[in-house]
Amino acid sequence: MKKTLIALGLTLGATTGIAYANQGTINFHGQVTAGTCSIEIIDPVTGLPLSRVFMGNVPASKFTAIGIEFGSRAFSMRVTPGTNCDTTGKTGVVTFTGAYGAAGAGSDLHALEPGSTTGLALAIKDRNNNLIANGDDSIDYDLDETDPTDMLFSAHYRSIAAPVAPGPANTDVAYVFTLK
Repeated sequence: MKKTLIALGLTLGATTGIAYANQGTINFHGQVTAGTCSIEIIDPVTGLPLSRVFMGNVPASKFTAIGIEFGSRAFSMRVTPGTNCDTTGKTGVVTFTGAYGAAGAGSDLHALEPGSTTGLALAIKDRNNNLIANGDDSIDYDLDETDPTDMLFSAHYRSIAAPVAPGPANTDVAYVFTLK
């Protein structure tokens, strides 16, 4: 079983100990992955890569009770076979884990980042519109052995308290793709 782990960014600062008139810090950002399959986040409508999934502006008034979902956005994860990524006869699953922990009564949602609105969390669903709980595997997605495969998912804001306060509603979710 091959896994692809996307790690959170690493920031390294470098300063010199020599006192010149111009000195400062250089920030380096990078990523080390454990897998060999190329994964891209894709807009399923345009087929173009996404740097983030934009959830849009959602009125707080839509969340009148616990469990209301609004602001749904589809996204795909494109798996491209190639060198060291043999997808012949294989399936792929994805595990999503919220960077800020779990939320909701069943801890199955992804908590928003600190300073975000209260009473709201993020739900991620598979292509069948079934919730993928925080830290659990998705359904199996059949992978093409020669062409890229787009695994379809959707993200939804879900109220975990009522009323939901206006404010930013951002989060980060790490994923692990497993080739089975």
